[in-house]
Amino acid sequence: MAQISIEELYRGEGGGEKYGVGGIMGAVIKDLFANGIPDGYDGVLWMELLTVKYTLIAAEQMKQEGDFVSGMTDTEPLSLHKEENSDDDA
Repeated sequence: MAQISIEELYRGEGGGEKYGVGGIMGAVIKDLFANGIPDGYDGVLWMELLTVKYTLIAAEQMKQEGDFVSGMTDTEPLSLHKEENSDDDA
């Protein structure tokens, strides 16, 4: 089980190397060069869709390996509720 930073995962450096040469962004660029942009798609939109695709593939591989992204699982979830100050009630 390895702790990998988001930067390492996207760049394919450090612990992220085992998820592909060049990381997620390398896979996106390789796919763009190999397959191009389909007709009817904006280039930026297609690149964003490929980024999501390869991020999900890496996440599934990480799940199978038991790895995790550092800084994301150790934090507390954000609260959508406003905390009320008890001093205002007095």
